[in-house]
Amino acid sequence: MDGFFTPLARARTYRRLAYLLLGLPLGIFYFVFLTVAVSVGVGLVIVWVGVLILVGSVAAWRSMGHFERGLANAMLGASIEAPDPALPPGSRPQTMWGRTKAVLADSYTYRSFFWLLLRFPFGIGGFVVGVTGLSLAVGLLMGPLVLLIPDTFAVDVAGLPEVLESLEWLAVLAPLAGVLVAAVTAHVVNAFAEVHVMVARSLLGPGARRQVQQERRRAQAAEERTRLAHELHDSVGHTLTMMVVQAGAARHVYERDPGFALRALENIETSGRQALGELDRILGILHEDDAAARAPQPGLDAVDGLVGDLREAGLRVDLAVEGSLDGIPLEVSRSGYRIVQEALTNVLKHAGPVPTRVSLHRSAGAVEIEVLNDPPGRDAPDTPFGGEAGGGRGLVGIEERAVILGGSVEAGPRPDGGFRVWARLPLGTET
Repeated sequence: MDGFFTPLARARTYRRLAYLLLGLPLGIFYFVFLTVAVSVGVGLVIVWVGVLILVGSVAAWRSMGHFERGLANAMLGASIEAPDPALPPGSRPQTMWGRTKAVLADSYTYRSFFWLLLRFPFGIGGFVVGVTGLSLAVGLLMGPLVLLIPDTFAVDVAGLPEVLESLEWLAVLAPLAGVLVAAVTAHVVNAFAEVHVMVARSLLGPGARRQVQQERRRAQAAEERTRLAHELHDSVGHTLTMMVVQAGAARHVYERDPGFALRALENIETSGRQALGELDRILGILHEDDAAARAPQPGLDAVDGLVGDLREAGLRVDLAVEGSLDGIPLEVSRSGYRIVQEALTNVLKHAGPVPTRVSLHRSAGAVEIEVLNDPPGRDAPDTPFGGEAGGGRGLVGIEERAVILGGSVEAGPRPDGGFRVWARLPLGTET
């Protein structure tokens, strides 16, 4: 945590102080230029000379706005992005009037104008803060030198030595007060500089439309990262869990039942190929491969195959389907499959090959998914279902998938010691 006197030791404080002190002369120049240019241009517009003056003035103050943005970035540390050009590359009008209309339609033309006008009152305030603070701080720090006046300059004034002798306490208190005033000034300078940054970012940076587009792109990127994280966790994580379980089973029964061990190794090979395929598809999406993005993904109609694979891995799982799974929206079907996959993967990871039941119920407005598993046996892992040993991402991913679709999830231990996961996914007719 920064201390009260920390700003005094930072170069940024002094750059900002210099910026505030420069604000007054720059503000006076901008104010005079804008008022004279606009007044003369409007006054002579009837003879067309004023039009040229106004067009030149617009180009000049837009350039001044660019200069001000660079100055704020360099001296205030503002990091203000450049605004979009009034004439995007590739769409430049051929006529002078077309270019003029494009510049006049650009919001940066007016935002930079207002910023240049604001520099005058801002410059007055910054100059007063900087000069007052500096003068007072330097005066207090130099206060003890007053005591040296008689000896240094041979001043002979009646009673002056006695007065100065009575003020010897200034030699200690005045410098301390000067340091305190300097620290307060530094905080005021930084606060006023932040006001400059806030206003400059809105007036000299990208327009509101570009900011909205940037926020939308950031939200889309975050959503895509979440989706890819779910894909990796659900598909590749599930397959790796099956491979680990099958490898462990093969190792335990290799001498007693070589045939089972061989089948387990074959399943591991098949699962590994599936995991590589899923990983290649996800990497294709990252590289914006349209074919990878369009590759079919499993839905609820593939749960039967998922259950069959898990049975081969040693999980005793039963599947019950009520109602038709046809006509379910694609996103609901895919999310439902991933929820079942994740719930069964967690059974393998945290309870072992225990009896498990999967129920899919299709109603008029939703699909309900329920996965029930019995309590683990003595040789099963000690970590409960959904515990921290698995990373804690399983149930979080299930809930996120359901919430995105407007659904709900219930998950928790059963009274008999097993675990239950229940999810309800609306089919799009509910809000």
